[in-house]
Amino acid sequence: MKNRKLFRFSVRVLAVLLALLLPVSALGEDAGASHAEAEDAFPWTLGDYLLPIDFTPGSAPDENGYSESKDANGNAVMVYEDSTIKVTVSQATWMNTPILIADVVISDPSQLRTASMGDGDFSKGKMSQGKVVTQAKHMNAVLAINGDSAYAKEKKEFGIIFRQGKQIHARLDESGRFRMDLLLVDENGDFHGIHSAQPGDLDDPSVYEGRKIFNVFSFGPIIVENGAVVTDYRGADRGTSEGGTWMVMRSGIDATRMVIGQAGPLHYKIFTSKGKRSGSRGLTLQELAEFIVTQDVQIAYNLDGGDSTVLYFRGKQVNPDTGNARALWDIIYFASAEKR
Repeated sequence: MKNRKLFRFSVRVLAVLLALLLPVSALGEDAGASHAEAEDAFPWTLGDYLLPIDFTPGSAPDENGYSESKDANGNAVMVYEDSTIKVTVSQATWMNTPILIADVVISDPSQLRTASMGDGDFSKGKMSQGKVVTQAKHMNAVLAINGDSAYAKEKKEFGIIFRQGKQIHARLDESGRFRMDLLLVDENGDFHGIHSAQPGDLDDPSVYEGRKIFNVFSFGPIIVENGAVVTDYRGADRGTSEGGTWMVMRSGIDATRMVIGQAGPLHYKIFTSKGKRSGSRGLTLQELAEFIVTQDVQIAYNLDGGDSTVLYFRGKQVNPDTGNARALWDIIYFASAEKR
């Protein structure tokens, strides 16, 4: 616990020092205006962040920040590092299934961002779909992954979508038939999970337990909580008359998976497992969760998998491409905040 407090303090000190070196945003002269426009749309006052809390891109990655080496098994280890972010992409094997692990440490909560097709803004009505790689390049992502299918029919009817501090839509199912697990990302970049969200669980998506909320994802299920595997996605402890979330995403099937988790303050890990279509055994959600808890992750959340699974790094998709990668509505990405 003492080490975690020291780590949190060190990260905050680094963020303050960077903020002194970089004017509020690292995006140039127009960024101040973007920050002001975003603040007008918020239900609360923004603090100072390295990047504006809106849908503008991050700073373009520094090409000199990339490096590559080999691990003890001869697998590639890819790294990006600058003064505001470090990303390491490595490979492990679990139950005869390769897993790509992206370890991300950022300096400021604003560097964990979301976007949709076009200019990234979710709030302009009907959204188009596009490849994750296209969206990621447009937003200057260091690393990006597919999101939660934000504009799928079920989400518009029975989900909460809150992105970059803006509520896009919010309706929780009262019948209990379509209750999804929610993942909330707060002003400190910390993750919070709500099982089988129902009316009353999140009356105001902009605030949770006294913290301002930047993003809410409706998908799931939550597969790791408090550092332990969640084994029953429909259990009675979920608090619904129907016995839990319907969004179990073929939990018992060996499949291609995408999971995002938090290991500590401003420290995240992403897990992308291969499936049968890419020549591997594939993993159930519980099998993947059993691996994730060996990686010091405190909370992990399942995102859209199968042909939607994309891990973007260094300008391209780095997880095996089955040739059927879907066009998607949205991405989650990590950005540099260096001014160049």
